[in-house]
Amino acid sequence: MQAYNFFDYKAFIDYHGEDFFGTWHKIYIIFAIVAIVLLCVFLRKASRHSVEIFLKIISIVVPILEACKIVWESSYDIALYGEFNWSGLLPLYTCSMFIYILPIAAWTKGKVRECALAFLTTIGVFAGLTNFFVPPILNTYPFFTYATFTSLYFHTLMVFTGVFLVTTKYYVPNTKSILKAFIPLVCFSAIVIPVNFYLNKIGYYPDYMLYMYGNGAPLLPTLAAFFGGMNLRLVYSLIVMLGYYLIIALFVGIYHVINLFSLMGRKPQSDDVLINS
Repeated sequence: MQAYNFFDYKAFIDYHGEDFFGTWHKIYIIFAIVAIVLLCVFLRKASRHSVEIFLKIISIVVPILEACKIVWESSYDIALYGEFNWSGLLPLYTCSMFIYILPIAAWTKGKVRECALAFLTTIGVFAGLTNFFVPPILNTYPFFTYATFTSLYFHTLMVFTGVFLVTTKYYVPNTKSILKAFIPLVCFSAIVIPVNFYLNKIGYYPDYMLYMYGNGAPLLPTLAAFFGGMNLRLVYSLIVMLGYYLIIALFVGIYHVINLFSLMGRKPQSDDVLINS
């Protein structure tokens, strides 16, 4: 591989996915998991106020950093190709919901906030963990690049945030959380699905939230091709949405089992907000 700089754009790097599940990727996986576990154990007694400060800080920092990354990459796209990367750079992925959900979790109250917290502790953790092991960014950028580091930090923070909320008992998902977590996903999907279809119609081919082609996921490309061949792509999108619902239910079940064995940390204290209804 040729020499490259940390901030180099993908078009200037002779790279063909060599770092995907390579040595540094494996080191990252181990380090991220160990760090999250240790931090959550160490911080499990964090007060309600501390958790809320954390949420408020990252609800501001994360969107700013994501905007910087989009501006950085799109500036190269426009300079080299004459247009924005509509097929891949819009913040409409499942993981992108982290950007929009954080301010809701940090700054709102009541049922709306509960839906946000339910999402962060279920789909948020799932999506982040998935990117630990199969980060799409390593298909196009080497490990030691700005694009890769921004992606890895983002998904590591997704997992830490969800687990942190649970281990501090700030939010403990239960069966009612399944629907609460699903509501923001459905609302976001109501935007993403039409965008996917429109961009495909005008000659771009995005796969936001895996709702068009299921690229990179097991079985989904075959399912997408089957329904697409019958001009039933919307049915495929709805099936994927149902899959998200089942993932939420799975995570709630996992939390419930762990909680039964008293592995989720301390009991809630008087100054805590235990939102699990």
